[in-house]
Amino acid sequence: MMNRRHFSASLGALALSPSAFAQGSYPQRPITLVVPFSAGSVVDVQARLIARALSDNLGQPIVIDNRVGVSGSIGAEFVSRAAPDGYTLLIGTQGTQGTNTALFKNIRYDPVKDFVAIHGLTGNANVLVAHPGMKFSTVADVIAFGKRNPGKLNFGSGGNGTSAHLCLELLQTETGARFNHIPYKASTAAMVDLIAGNLDVMFDYVQTSRAQIRDGKITALAVTSPGRLAVLPQVPTMAEAGIPSVVAMNWGGVFAPAHTPAPIVKRLSDAVGQALKSPEVTASLDAVSSVKMGMPHEEFAPFVAAEAAKWGEVIRKSGASL
Repeated sequence: MMNRRHFSASLGALALSPSAFAQGSYPQRPITLVVPFSAGSVVDVQARLIARALSDNLGQPIVIDNRVGVSGSIGAEFVSRAAPDGYTLLIGTQGTQGTNTALFKNIRYDPVKDFVAIHGLTGNANVLVAHPGMKFSTVADVIAFGKRNPGKLNFGSGGNGTSAHLCLELLQTETGARFNHIPYKASTAAMVDLIAGNLDVMFDYVQTSRAQIRDGKITALAVTSPGRLAVLPQVPTMAEAGIPSVVAMNWGGVFAPAHTPAPIVKRLSDAVGQALKSPEVTASLDAVSSVKMGMPHEEFAPFVAAEAAKWGEVIRKSGASL
């Protein structure tokens, strides 16, 4: 009988064998893509879009498996324990791979060590918006108010631990201004109160704020993306507003379990890169103002590690928890 040591050694030898996982032999059967959020969610819709193009490139069906819970961590943990053979993949996000382990006490995986970051997919920026009655025209106005009147500016978000909340914590950490955070059950509810004047300022996704900005119901002050966005060309970045350290994109990407063989990682990274270039994917992402990341494995892996470290530090400094 093969004991555990012999079995592990056999796996190691197999992983090192160039012929065992030649790119041409993978994949030979359907691939399961775990989406750690509910069917119909933004992540799920984009995952299914990518999956169709990825299936064409790999020549095998991509089966979507929605495993929901703990802000995506249930699905991520499942993939972290799957066989590292390229047949179980994860749509990971800034939450599952960057913030959940700092926010939740009982996450049973390491977002960096237990995965291989295959390829970045998309990024979605936040925009700092204010009620017009506050007469804020720049980010500097908000910061100055928060320093002169600590805790008196009502700053909404879609809930504790959301990207909007963490952008607020990062803004406070980097500037020393202090605001009164008011978490809602959803960003849409916070937006209703911002428009009504019950909130003063909030970070929100560009996708859900764009119409209100266009109609003059709220004032856009800055976006958290590295560069200006085509859908809001008149709105400066946080860096242009004088706070270059407040850069944040709620990103997503494809991940595999740790120890997935390098040839399979390369095959998957190339295939995802090709999928992102398809006209259907490009048009669909442009329609919802999502930015294609276009990060292959060599770039995406260090990016994920840096994001996990960055947001972990922000959360620790702020004391945020769930």
